Amino acid sequence: MFIECAQGSQNDLLLRIREIPGVEYVYKLDKTYDLVVKVESDSIEKFTLAISQIRKLGHLLNTDTMVGFKS
Repeated sequence: MFIECAQGSQNDLLLRIREIPGVEYVYKLDKTYDLVVKVESDSIEKFTLAISQIRKLGHLLNTDTMVGFKS
């Protein structure tokens, strides 16, 4: 998931996102998006819940979510 944050909220969001179950990592970026988040789960329900919790944090201007499946 790529996240564009409101100005000045990047560090706070990074810390709060790290606490969400299923988040494997969150890193700062320095271009179009401010954060990149990897969410990993064993079910679509858990994945959807993690994404929903991230989006409810506020101070998000834009998100772009990509889904990959292991085969």
